Amino acid sequence: MAMPPEIDHQVVAALYQFRMATAEQLRVLHTPGSKPELMRRRLRRLKDEGLVEDVVLPQAGKLRAWYLTEHGTRIAATFPELEGVTSPPLPEDKSAARLRLGHVLAVVRTQVAFVAGARAAGDECAPLDFLPEVYHRYGEGRDGAVIPDGLLHYATGGAGRALYRAFVEVDRGTMASEKLAAKLIGYARFHDHHPIPAHLRRTAGALSVLPAWQQHYVVFPRLLFLLADTGEQAARQRIRDLQGVADAHPLVARMLMSVKAGAARLADLEQHGVNGPVWHALADHTRARRGAWEL
Repeated sequence: MAMPPEIDHQVVAALYQFRMATAEQLRVLHTPGSKPELMRRRLRRLKDEGLVEDVVLPQAGKLRAWYLTEHGTRIAATFPELEGVTSPPLPEDKSAARLRLGHVLAVVRTQVAFVAGARAAGDECAPLDFLPEVYHRYGEGRDGAVIPDGLLHYATGGAGRALYRAFVEVDRGTMASEKLAAKLIGYARFHDHHPIPAHLRRTAGALSVLPAWQQHYVVFPRLLFLLADTGEQAARQRIRDLQGVADAHPLVARMLMSVKAGAARLADLEQHGVNGPVWHALADHTRARRGAWEL
């Protein structure tokens, strides 16, 4: 069974937004009812047309990841749904692409889990409802910004329909646990930041009425930490470290009085869905695990 041509458009758009993906990830995102070979065949044809390139994953046999060529990137940049989305620089060569694969594919895997979970629950989360690396500056210097791995848009279905946004951090256990936990402090500083209007910059202590984040959001997005490629014991320790910062840092504790935050293993999210009882609350770790929107 041939897939309609609009799937080409969707696949190219996804590769522009997510940088790289496997054929199976693209199949689940766009054609979950189709056979895996159909997506692989489509990607090979897009490669023949000069739109995509592929690289073999390290230690994964013949499994390949796909990314756009310069020609494919130029075409995707004209898509209306990608207006305002900046695609990262293309890999210099296949070696450069291979070195970037681990984290990028973990981020795509996360969105695949949200999309698949939303379908199963009757909720709404489209393939492009996860915008990677949204940049928000709140101060000077290298540490004066938050850059989550993704900004998630999600809508629960049914009579109790609700719209959610969440900053998503994906951790593969490659950074120190303290560095992961310190990201909470960055979000707390962004949450607390009040920009000084230009005409009041010389007036000591003058602050705008609204915090900076309300220039972008009606409600501060939830904070969701996903632990990928991490065993249960290591994941529990990293979650405890996050909860420790939530308890000990006054700015974080104040933020979490109004901002919902939780952490979960990506494998549990894939198995039980976003609404499954897999999320550990960061502010009150005596509570039982619950769904992402019940934190």
